[in-house]
Amino acid sequence: MKQICIIHGGDSFASYDEYLKELMSAQLDYNRLKPRRGWKDQILASFPEADVLTPNMPNRENAKYREWCIWFEKIVDYFDDDVRLVGHSLGAMFLAKYLHEQPLMTPVKQLHLLAGGYNDNIAGYGSFALNSATGLEKSADEIHLYHSEDDPVVPYSELDKFVRDLPSAHAHRFSNRNHFLDETFPELLEILKK
Repeated sequence: MKQICIIHGGDSFASYDEYLKELMSAQLDYNRLKPRRGWKDQILASFPEADVLTPNMPNRENAKYREWCIWFEKIVDYFDDDVRLVGHSLGAMFLAKYLHEQPLMTPVKQLHLLAGGYNDNIAGYGSFALNSATGLEKSADEIHLYHSEDDPVVPYSELDKFVRDLPSAHAHRFSNRNHFLDETFPELLEILKK
């Protein structure tokens, strides 16, 4: 059975004080408090025959890499032989770092890294910062990288760091897709169907 596992984004801070400072200075957007649909809902609707896994990773507001590793290792135990991994934002960073450090015993069919950051030059990467993304080919038959020039969260230049480390990956470059927060993501959907 086809499985699609989507690892969500989040924030990570170098210290608890930085996290508290961010909480105190954050401005709430009323509209973001309302439920909204996103491309993950489109994937759920488009794959009724598949198991679409959307685990809640621990402490997404102040995520710690080690905690996510512990939880992800429990999820990997359920993988079959037809898996597609999708990581968005911090989720992409997590998958890249984890698979670089601990390649999977059985490669997944596809690995999709959407709007992933790379190194610790940007606030919010915390323990998820990467030193390298090399070797991910050991864990996936296909690797797809996605980034948009107008991303206000993760600089577009981060994509080139992944491309450097993963020369066989398919880089999907966009100019107007923001941080991939839209209701639909037809390009991703089409590749997942393969």
